[in-house]
Amino acid sequence: MKRTLFRHLLGAGILFLLAGGLAALADERSAKKPSYLIFQLDNDLFTGSDRDYTNGARLAYMRPISEEKLNNFQEWLQGLTGAKGNPVFGDLTSFVNADDIRYDWGIGLTQLMFTPQDPEALEAPPGQRPYAGWLGTEFSLHAKDSQALSSVIFSIGVTGKYSFAEETQEWVHRNISNSPIFQGWDSQIPAELTLNLNFDRKHRMAFLSDRTRDWLIEFDGYLEWGAALGNFRTDAYVGSLVRAGYNLPVQYMTPRIRVGSYSHSLFIRDGSRFSNISIYAFGGVRGSAVLHDITLDGPVFRSYNSPVSSEAWVGEVLIGFGLRISQFSLTYSRTFRTEEFESQETGHQFGSIQAGIGF
Repeated sequence: MKRTLFRHLLGAGILFLLAGGLAALADERSAKKPSYLIFQLDNDLFTGSDRDYTNGARLAYMRPISEEKLNNFQEWLQGLTGAKGNPVFGDLTSFVNADDIRYDWGIGLTQLMFTPQDPEALEAPPGQRPYAGWLGTEFSLHAKDSQALSSVIFSIGVTGKYSFAEETQEWVHRNISNSPIFQGWDSQIPAELTLNLNFDRKHRMAFLSDRTRDWLIEFDGYLEWGAALGNFRTDAYVGSLVRAGYNLPVQYMTPRIRVGSYSHSLFIRDGSRFSNISIYAFGGVRGSAVLHDITLDGPVFRSYNSPVSSEAWVGEVLIGFGLRISQFSLTYSRTFRTEEFESQETGHQFGSIQAGIGF
């Protein structure tokens, strides 16, 4: 029943994605401003387990781009950010001044893998998460000023054997972690091409940063909300993150893997707030309403009887710390997530490392 409803809701979204997403996907012209390379790793071995969302890896590149150099595909994404006064979800961006908006263009490659708790089982035991892998690439445009960030991300991916999750996990378990080899990858979620459109909004808590900017220990944070539409994942979420530390970097950050997640330096005319060294801690919360998750509910356009069904409501708490030295940044965080499917006995937690460098 849930899958039938989802198919009807998804049809218009797929046509919308195809109409805009098959345009040119890259622009070779240089913006002559610093670019940013980011690597992210999520793994539950950091927390002593090896199940459910067991590993994620992501490599992404972002660079500033001027508005006049946007190609047709990027202009399509720009219209969805709300920077031109016509956002998808109404006036959510609240940019202070249109002349102060700056743009970043990003591309990324992500691999995610999910397993049951029992590595010896040839298929997921009843009540445990099914085997699933996803490999995808993303193209994103981010509009920002000193107070708000609006991101739109178009991703193309695949589940099943062409995600190469089995090969990646086996290589890591044999050569790096010396962990048990999972035996049930032949029963994984079958292959399906996925198309997704993600929207992400962040707003600074200006009252925190303005009041503490001259303190030895500063505070800042942001509110966030967003949504995803596609056969990989369809959901909506709200959340918040607060930081405290010495010489806080002026940026938005997403310290664990999410398609389209980057750490964005804000556009602030007064460059005096930028410093060479930052040390800080952070904590956040997020709540999601989930309509479809292909790694739990299975593919939309192929016949598959999933042994589990995704929970409609999922919450998480995030804590961590970060370090920045000039253009290099490093964060470590731990995420505590509530049950993601109905028969999951307890929630799950995993650790995340994010490293980035500007050049």
